[in-house]
Amino acid sequence: MSLDKVSTARRVVFGSGLLLLIFSFLAWNSAGGCVTSAVGKFCVGASISGWHSWGVAMGLFLIVLLAWEGLLFLLVVSPDAVKLPELPVKPIMISLGLGALTVLFGVIRVFQYGSKTWELWLSLLLMIALAAGLFLRLQDEGGAAAVK
Repeated sequence: MSLDKVSTARRVVFGSGLLLLIFSFLAWNSAGGCVTSAVGKFCVGASISGWHSWGVAMGLFLIVLLAWEGLLFLLVVSPDAVKLPELPVKPIMISLGLGALTVLFGVIRVFQYGSKTWELWLSLLLMIALAAGLFLRLQDEGGAAAVK
């Protein structure tokens, strides 16, 4: 089992996807305020994670993408361990589709609510890194000729 065969693009996809999954559980939006009265000061706050509304679709597609990329990682590292059945499309197309849906629903979720936190902006950067990694994976597979 040698990790030398694993491309940088595959590492970028898996690394940014894993970090995006971790950051999706943190607070992406928060709001709060304080009211001062004769009795004293009363403060309240609330936050929602990336798994709210459209973020559920983003998270589910991201989990499936990470599982799929993990399977393809095993095929590269240890080709005798796992065999894929004959697929109607190339494996890179499945990765691109899952990645595109992850980024699409993630971007929708980013711009859905106000009062954004730093975790949300970092998650947006991770979505950009995920898309760039998938683009590099496509280039490794042969570019536009690989999708025909």
